Amino acid sequence: MKHNLVTFISITVFALSGIIFWDTGLAWIVWIIIVLLYLAATAYGSFHIQSNYFFKSVNKGKRKAISLTFDDGPDPDTTPKILAVLREKKIQAAFFVIGKKAAKYPELLKQIEDEGHTIGNHTFSHSYFLGFFSKSRLKADISHCTEIISSTINKTPLFFRPPFGVTNPVYASVLKELGLHSIGWSVRSLDTRADNKYQIINRVMSKLKSRDIVLLHDNLKITADSLEDVIEHCLQKGIKIVPLSQLIEKAPYDQ
Repeated sequence: MKHNLVTFISITVFALSGIIFWDTGLAWIVWIIIVLLYLAATAYGSFHIQSNYFFKSVNKGKRKAISLTFDDGPDPDTTPKILAVLREKKIQAAFFVIGKKAAKYPELLKQIEDEGHTIGNHTFSHSYFLGFFSKSRLKADISHCTEIISSTINKTPLFFRPPFGVTNPVYASVLKELGLHSIGWSVRSLDTRADNKYQIINRVMSKLKSRDIVLLHDNLKITADSLEDVIEHCLQKGIKIVPLSQLIEKAPYDQ
């Protein structure tokens, strides 16, 4: 992917600059600049899933519609409220669940599935340090979440979303071995930073375009409060909301 290309170019330029600038005494300065640029590119790629820097994620759909996706649940207080709105509006969404929460609230996981929504893997621990996990530890964490989902709804998820949208070469290797599709987003609601529901509504609607995947969180009351308005605005504008699997044309489960 892009990381390999950037690494190759950086090494090549590093070597050539040594030859070109050695006699001038500027080689060390040039080398430092190259290293800093390489680190900056890698950091940007790590924290921007849309860049597809280490591996390809699905960040937009293929149809003239949008999909709503929710991270960090299930939550006993807010997930039922979100499900109620989706049920009333007859909208199917995707929920990327945290394994330890899914294990604690299996009835909510079953309700999400029973009401026709897609369930995806969002790791078991959702640790802030996932980006530093070894390959074996990361694989075990993701696999544990898959096992919990599978044992609860009798379906094995194929959709995965990395917490915080952070990616690295370890994720690339693990996802390939587990056969999981990385799902990103094209519209971030910023609901985790919002002070009121109108900020979420305005943010989503000002950015929304056909084929977008919208990132929301079903563990936030402010998101639950804004959801009906977001859906209504979409319907009034003629924006069709479809299940994620339809939008990206990929099967959500291993049948």
